[in-house]
Amino acid sequence: MTSIIGHSKQRRELSELVRSDRLPSALVFSGLHGIGKNLVAREIARQLLCEQREAAPQGGCGTCRTCTLFESSTHPDLLTLTFSGEHGASVDDIRAALEKMSLKPFMGGKKVAILNDADEISIVGANIILKSLEEPRPDTYFILVLSNPSRLPATILSRCQRFFFDRLSTEEIREIINLRGIQEISEALLLLADGSAASLDSLQARSEMWEDVRAVVERAWLGDQAIVARAAQEWGADKNQIKERLTFLRTTIRQQLLATSTDSNATAVWATALQNALDAEYLILDRHVNPTLTIFKTLQSCHRALSITYQLTPRQHPTVGELLMDGR
Repeated sequence: MTSIIGHSKQRRELSELVRSDRLPSALVFSGLHGIGKNLVAREIARQLLCEQREAAPQGGCGTCRTCTLFESSTHPDLLTLTFSGEHGASVDDIRAALEKMSLKPFMGGKKVAILNDADEISIVGANIILKSLEEPRPDTYFILVLSNPSRLPATILSRCQRFFFDRLSTEEIREIINLRGIQEISEALLLLADGSAASLDSLQARSEMWEDVRAVVERAWLGDQAIVARAAQEWGADKNQIKERLTFLRTTIRQQLLATSTDSNATAVWATALQNALDAEYLILDRHVNPTLTIFKTLQSCHRALSITYQLTPRQHPTVGELLMDGR
C-alpha cells in the first residue's frame, strides 16, 4: 500500500463515512494537481471493496482477497478512467465503463469507478456520465478526481459531494522527497513545488527555466520594460513549454506576495499580479488568447511603481482578464 502524506482530516472523514455506510454514491475530489487526490481516491476505493471494511483500518485491511486483487490492479469491481493526455478516455470508453458499472458486483460487495482528470471530460462524455449519477445503482460509487471543478457542468457537480484538498505544506513536501529517495532539492526548487508533489523527480531538470522566470519577475518589479517585452515574446512563442512557464510565473508571484505580507505597498502590487497570473493561465490555455500580449500585460502588473495607483483605487484598476476580454 502506498503511503499518503497529508490530507488527514479528509481521509478520516471519508473513512468514517465508509465504516458507517454513509458514503455518498458520487464524490468530487478537487484541488491542485499533484497533491495526492488520486491516492486518497484509491484508499477509499480499497476500503469500500475490502471484505473487512466495517472493522478494517483506514484504507482497508490490506490482507484479504479483495485487497490483494486491488493491489495487483485486477479487482473486477474497480474501474479507472483517465481523461487527460493524448490517450485520454473516449466517449466509447465511458460507455463501456458505465455498462460494467451497471452490472452487479462480481465479488458480491460494492463497485467503484475512479475518474481521473474529470475536468477534461468532453460535454458529450459528461452528459453520458450524468445519467449514471442521476440514478445510481445500490452499492455503486463514482469518485471524480480533478483540479478545476468549474470545468464540470453544474448538473454533475450538484449530484456530487465535494471534498477540497489543499496544497501540501513544505514539511509534507520534504517528507515525500525523503520517501522518494531524492538526494538534493534546493530551497528554491522546494518553493517551486508550491504545495504539489507532481514531477518532484524532474524539478532539478527544470531549474534553469525556474531561475529564468524568477529573474524576469525581478526585472519587472524594477520596471525594466525591455526585459519584460523580450520575455513575453520568447515565452509566448514557445508553445511546448508555455504551460510550465505560466505555472512558474504564478508560483513566483505567489511567493513574492507571501514574502512581502507586511509591506502594504508591495502587497498591493503582488496581489493584483497574482490575479493576473491566474487570468493569464485561463486566457492562454483555455481561451487561446494571444499568449505574448497576455504575458506582457501580466509582467507589466508586477511593477512596484503601480502600488500607489492600486492603493488609491483598489477596486477600479482592471485585471488582465478584464482588459483583454473587453478588447482594451
